[in-house]
Amino acid sequence: MNWIQRMEKELSGLTQASPKELRVLLQGFELSPETLAPYIAEPHALPYGRTSLIRTEQAEAVVIHLPAGKETFIHDHGDAVGCMFLVEGTLTNRMFRIDSYGYPHLTGEVPVGERSYFYAPKNQIHQLANPGMARAVSFHIYMPAPAQAHTYLPYEEVLDYVI
Repeated sequence: MNWIQRMEKELSGLTQASPKELRVLLQGFELSPETLAPYIAEPHALPYGRTSLIRTEQAEAVVIHLPAGKETFIHDHGDAVGCMFLVEGTLTNRMFRIDSYGYPHLTGEVPVGERSYFYAPKNQIHQLANPGMARAVSFHIYMPAPAQAHTYLPYEEVLDYVI
């Protein structure tokens, strides 16, 4: 049984988990650039590469490759909670709140160092940015698998469509 099959088996035994419980699960696996190398995708339709290794109703495990100077869209994960492990590089986790008009506003930023864990609580709206000069590779587990996720456009980008 390889490590992905072992992780899928462990996830299938859970009906729900907190982000911290997902961290404990992640700590049981050797996640390194070498381990994840075959699953690191280059960006295509998105500004980052995304490889889903496990996807069931209960959970999803994903490898994200965020090139230097790039950022994800501002998004949430619906009703899912998540735990992420930064395998390589540096990231900034930007948190947002939605105003009364439906636009996201930055409320804070947290730097994430290599080999660090970070969390996505239920209904968190955030954006990952790579401020470094090298790629960032992270491993994410969400529970349940994100289903009702949303992407949010900042007010400035909406104006670009109008003007």
